[in-house]
Amino acid sequence: MSPSRYGRSTLARTVSPPRRDHHGGSSPAWLLMQAAQLSWEIRNILQLINGMRLNLSEELHVYREACDMLLNAAHATAIMEARLPLAPAWGSGPPRVRSIFAQAREAGTDPAEVRPDVDLFQPRIDPQIAREVEATYREDPDPHAQCAGATVKKERCAKTIVKGIGSAHCAVHLAPAERQRRDELRAAEDRRAQTITDARDEHQVELAAAWIARYGTRPHRLEQPAAPSRSRQVAPFDGCSGLTLGEDEQAMLALYDSGWPSLCPRSAEIIRALLDCPRATIGRLAELAAAQAPERWSRGEQWLQSDIWDGIRPPDLALPRLGQAPELDEHPAVQELRRHMNASQGRYEVWQTGFKSLVEACDDPAIDTMADLLAFWQDLGILVPDGHEADATIWRLAALPPSAWRVIYARGRFVPSHVLGTALDWLLEGETPQDPDISPSEVFNVLLTSAKPPNPEGSIAPAQTAS
Repeated sequence: MSPSRYGRSTLARTVSPPRRDHHGGSSPAWLLMQAAQLSWEIRNILQLINGMRLNLSEELHVYREACDMLLNAAHATAIMEARLPLAPAWGSGPPRVRSIFAQAREAGTDPAEVRPDVDLFQPRIDPQIAREVEATYREDPDPHAQCAGATVKKERCAKTIVKGIGSAHCAVHLAPAERQRRDELRAAEDRRAQTITDARDEHQVELAAAWIARYGTRPHRLEQPAAPSRSRQVAPFDGCSGLTLGEDEQAMLALYDSGWPSLCPRSAEIIRALLDCPRATIGRLAELAAAQAPERWSRGEQWLQSDIWDGIRPPDLALPRLGQAPELDEHPAVQELRRHMNASQGRYEVWQTGFKSLVEACDDPAIDTMADLLAFWQDLGILVPDGHEADATIWRLAALPPSAWRVIYARGRFVPSHVLGTALDWLLEGETPQDPDISPSEVFNVLLTSAKPPNPEGSIAPAQTAS
């Protein structure tokens, strides 16, 4: 016995159409059921994120109707795939969804005999809570019976009885025992409703995690964390007193605006550590970053010495070369795997080449480990000192970190022109955020200038913070 969303509990047979039709093409019935399944998941995802950053009540109202229509269409497809008896069609051409249900009822077929192969979440109720509701419930001989009490005018009360407690009175004329039974029933029903709500919330969180694993293109530890919400009431910076409210949040926003998180490999691990502890020593940041993946790093020193391309470099799968195993090459799964491998290898090579040229264009030594990457951030002024602790420097994010364009503009004239050109092309292709004070054309003019003496101040800080 399975609960049906279409009215009542019934012995429903699940219909799973094949993925391919008899011609070898895609099965419309299977694709429709997959669309219904996805619409149900989207509905739950929207319910989960509603109110977090946007009010999606209007979108949810419209999408619920669309989701219900797709689920009904999947049910109609299940009726047709199960070959249930149907009355003759009313017209030519493909039937509408509602006509399938009408034809089934006209032929004496119960549509609830079958159900589509769509996994709709049904929360599990604790048997103890279900027993509590059953124990407090009393059958009413007539749920619409009139109250047996009397009004102050000695006339019979015209209200209906309270349902579910076996009472003969309305809420106003309840006897003490009846009132107690009503309170017990309400408490049991509240516990059951809360259990259903908690189970649905937990299911939505699990569904969101499944979406991240299903649709994510990188390992989870490489995904950039969401930037803090930008306040619309408080200005990010005050010219007189410097930072106003939320110094750490505004500094993190400035880091995202500079574009460095998307340029540097594994920067997400550093950002997550800074979100946990905005002011920390390098050793503390390494410990926090290592704790994000305890299955890979047992201590902070191991994380510091790890390769910056760890987890980004595509795995080397032992597949035969194309043409060595023709039967294997013809398999659709192998062809899809090869496409993914070639695309991943191409993105990796572009990123690796571009980042190496960017580091060289910034007139910095090569970066091989995470310790080198942190030193690179310190040299550029992305991380600035904020005191000392036990002979170790405490670091924090700069209020206004220099953009990659500004760094290249200040240092690029002292590096080979071909390296500078490769780095600039990579910045443009990656749509790196532009510096508000230096246009890309000004940076490209560095290619045309000869080597000049270094900047006497050696500063690459933004104009707003320069003295």
